[in-house]
Amino acid sequence: MGWFKKRRSRDAGPIVFATRADAEAAKAKQAAAGLEPGYGLLRNASGTYYVFRGSDTEKAKQYLRDEINVTRELTYYVVETPNGHWGKDIDGLYLENLLPWQRDVTAAEHQGDIIGVMTGATGFVAIDNGSTDNFIVCVRCGNCRHEWEDGVRYQHSTAVRCPSCAALNSVDSRRISYQRYGSAVVTSYDIRPDGTI
Repeated sequence: MGWFKKRRSRDAGPIVFATRADAEAAKAKQAAAGLEPGYGLLRNASGTYYVFRGSDTEKAKQYLRDEINVTRELTYYVVETPNGHWGKDIDGLYLENLLPWQRDVTAAEHQGDIIGVMTGATGFVAIDNGSTDNFIVCVRCGNCRHEWEDGVRYQHSTAVRCPSCAALNSVDSRRISYQRYGSAVVTSYDIRPDGTI
């Protein structure tokens, strides 16, 4: 018989049970992603944070994307990696802040392409109110053609490093724009014949 952990949501929602096997499976997935507990659980006025450390940024992003399902507002899973603090909330994957070297595109060896916008409306509102300096896009490397998700500056060029070949790419987000209409946000961009933005 498994060990049961009981948790009741603050809004008097359903009780969730997890067996010892479930808890061990979750720890195994975290270990496979190279994650180790960071500060653990943090609660403050801005939300609840589950914080981990990870040595491999791509594995951390994959773990957040594939294994974490956030269903409550103000709940954040964050992995501190050598290439920034990546997180996931109810709106999806995000990068807390760009690293200083990402603002210097003069060192870029290749021109990468943006092939998709991953950030939803809330991410653009965060840019608008100054609480973040980036939004998430899918990038294609100008050297090896590998595709990955990364944070870029809005209406500007950003340096991003390919996780496959380590080439430094410059990507330009000036073809992507958004407009706020009250609480609604509308994103627009043109798709080129080659499928890039």
